[in-house]
Amino acid sequence: MKPKNIQSFLIPVILFVSFACNMPSSQSDVDGLLLTQAAQTVTASVSTTTPEVAASPTVTSTPLVTVTASPLPCNMASFISDVTTPDDTPIAVNTPFTKIWRLKNVGSCTWTSGYQLVFDSGDAMGGPASQQLTAGTVAPGETLDISVNLTAPAAAGTYKGNWKIREPGGVTFGLSTGAFWVQIKATAEAAAEWPTFEQGDNAIEVFAIQFLLNAHGANLTPDGKFGPLTQAAVEDFQTDKGLSEDIIVGPQTWDALIIQVAQGKTGPEVRAVQKLLKDKFGYAIAVDGIFGPDTKTAVKDFQAANGLVADGIVGPKTWKKLINQ
Repeated sequence: MKPKNIQSFLIPVILFVSFACNMPSSQSDVDGLLLTQAAQTVTASVSTTTPEVAASPTVTSTPLVTVTASPLPCNMASFISDVTTPDDTPIAVNTPFTKIWRLKNVGSCTWTSGYQLVFDSGDAMGGPASQQLTAGTVAPGETLDISVNLTAPAAAGTYKGNWKIREPGGVTFGLSTGAFWVQIKATAEAAAEWPTFEQGDNAIEVFAIQFLLNAHGANLTPDGKFGPLTQAAVEDFQTDKGLSEDIIVGPQTWDALIIQVAQGKTGPEVRAVQKLLKDKFGYAIAVDGIFGPDTKTAVKDFQAANGLVADGIVGPKTWKKLINQ
């Protein structure tokens, strides 16, 4: 072979051998190379791509509230209104009055005739220590008007009395806030003026003057006319009592002339009361000078109707009402 041809042959052979040396020597080497490359690819993929994980929502639990109804007490009252005598009502001293509360039974027990209204504290104002609350029954949810008779104290001022209810077992109760009460302002009583009578007057009150003069020793025939005989009797009476002899029946003469009368009394002074009650105020009683049960009943009714203590005794206050009305 020529040298040029030999060179051309050797060059491809050398290149083939060199390439063969760099090739994997076996099939296992080829497989390993492929696995290595795949692993590197996966590793790169995992390293470079991190999936985002959504945050879990926070769950807050709300506790359940259990409402337990409180049991009603057996005995409890609720104030509805003052039927009479609201707080600070002015009432003249020594004047009787009736206080009425309207209460509601808000307990679970029925009020019966065994329940009592009882004075608790403060100013009793002449009221009872206790009295029956009701003659019937008051079921839960029903209302009751509770009344008590009282008298304004003798001195002017503000007075308050607290009251409660007592159940048959002896336990007292009232409102959810405590006792219920009556509060008044006792006021000084204005002095009632006596009317004036003189000669020439003709009136029912002149009958009373004539009967009273007879009770003090005169001897008149009562006819309701203030004539000369009555005038002379008035003058004699004023002289005997040391009064001003003005021959007029005015405040001083009235104060000396009246006589207290009560059941069992007899005489002209009783006739004077009976005459006024019958002919002036319409009471159906006899004018017989005997203070019996009928006269006492009429007097007590008159007193109650005129804001007086209904004791059936005709004293200065009752006389003034009988004459002045």
